[in-house]
Amino acid sequence: MPDDVKKDFDEAKSVFNKSPKSAAALLRLALQKLCKHLGEKGENINDDLKNLVKKEKLSPELVKAADTVRITGNNAVHPGQMNDEDIDFVAAKLFTLINLIIKRAITEPKEIEDLYGLTPEKAREAVIKRDSPLDK
Repeated sequence: MPDDVKKDFDEAKSVFNKSPKSAAALLRLALQKLCKHLGEKGENINDDLKNLVKKEKLSPELVKAADTVRITGNNAVHPGQMNDEDIDFVAAKLFTLINLIIKRAITEPKEIEDLYGLTPEKAREAVIKRDSPLDK
């Protein structure tokens, strides 16, 4: 987890029992920073998520999870959007969703790249040549 995202995530954990709304808002902020870490502007989460799907950094299913974080975080700070019981329940799940996004968008690609790096260099060069757009 990127350090700036982890800071908000940990703060959300520390306040969750006293204020699930605060935790949801902090997790929304963590998601915004995560989008920036994944190469987006970090200014509009909705646009960032759409771009991350286009770039195939996030799957449409993962964006559903991200949208849950975004919408719940937004609604937690706008009166009348969600009732407190809904925010309490959903906010508890948002921690898992942030971790899932990080696992799929950061951890798994890094693990795959590390594993791929173990293959012999000539074999990797052959794969690069095979996948080169010039050969298609």
